[in-house]
Amino acid sequence: MNFFVNTKKVTTWIVVAIAAVIVLTNSFYTIKSTERGILSTFGRISETTIEDGLHMKIPFIQSIKKINIQQKKFDGHENSYTRDVQTSEVDYTINYDLVRENVNQLYRNVGMDYHNRIVVPFVRSAMKQSFGNFAATEIVENRDVVRREIENTLRQTLDSNYFKNIQFQLINIDFDDQFENAIKEKQVAEQEALKAKNVTIQIEEKAKQTKIAAEAEAEAMRIKANALERNPKLVSYEAVQKWDGKMPQYMLGNSVPFIELK
Repeated sequence: MNFFVNTKKVTTWIVVAIAAVIVLTNSFYTIKSTERGILSTFGRISETTIEDGLHMKIPFIQSIKKINIQQKKFDGHENSYTRDVQTSEVDYTINYDLVRENVNQLYRNVGMDYHNRIVVPFVRSAMKQSFGNFAATEIVENRDVVRREIENTLRQTLDSNYFKNIQFQLINIDFDDQFENAIKEKQVAEQEALKAKNVTIQIEEKAKQTKIAAEAEAEAMRIKANALERNPKLVSYEAVQKWDGKMPQYMLGNSVPFIELK
């Protein structure tokens, strides 16, 4: 009889010990530095977020939801029309941070699917608006201008209570093949025109240099002619300057060329 009583007591203590372990296990929890906690009591979300560290809750009554607060990065794809009604297929990337102290409100008001429910619709709207402000050729030539406009629109329209540090990138813009071929032909034509223009400039510059050289030579001859006219003896001096010191091998008669050196 005592054996059964002792066995029953032991079993009871074991059950109590197990229950105590379960209670203690469900009473404490940790939040990492990359997380924020959302505490709910009977399903009611608390008014404040739980910071990182070790915390305690009431087991079976309170529960904790952990939200990752590291920077978010999402890739997306959208179709948009340009101002001149060209269809564009756009691949993009958006990065943003959650406002840490308000993740409890975001979870309560929107839920965990906040990106698809809030961010994506605003991205779609901003892209359609910005692409509609530009012709297709302007988008090709001023891609970063379009990107900045979309990014600024998102920063102004996405709720700053929930999102911050928004960065938007256009990864690829794909237009209709016929339009892209027209763009390529235009670029080739512009390059050929620029090449022809450069050749024309070279020819004009060469002609200018030739003209300058001719004018300089003519001016030098004019100055030289005036000098010879004023001083006839310079003629003999010029002949001496050009003489190589050799007597002519063939001469008419016995006369020797005479140069007056006085």
